[in-house]
Amino acid sequence: MKAHRNAQAASLCALLLFGCQRTTGLPPIEPPPVVSEAAKAQGAKLFAEHCVRCHGVSGWGDGPEALANKKVRVQDLGDPVWQSNVSNGRLVAAIVRGGPGVRKSAQMPAFPLLAKNREEIDGLVAHIRSLARTTP
Repeated sequence: MKAHRNAQAASLCALLLFGCQRTTGLPPIEPPPVVSEAAKAQGAKLFAEHCVRCHGVSGWGDGPEALANKKVRVQDLGDPVWQSNVSNGRLVAAIVRGGPGVRKSAQMPAFPLLAKNREEIDGLVAHIRSLARTTP
């Protein structure tokens, strides 16, 4: 009986010590779509044309329109926590449908024409993935 209690106590201690520890690492970020160098360059060009005004050159959400309108929080695309919690499919949906299409801000415009060219939108997603910082 005493041996059984000791085993239970040891199991409880192990659970408390190891099972309840906080993890410090982030889940892995989904790899970017595999695209050609031309598609990567096109993705960077699309980002510069359509996204920089709000998300900023680095993607930190510090573009001129974001800074001018403090009422809307623009997503920091470089945030590794956010990057690890969003799939490539979710990025495509946000780009194609816009903010309202993914239950986000109505300030995020939709780009439905990009859905017609998979390589182009995958290049944009690859560019967004390249903005991820290594620390939050």
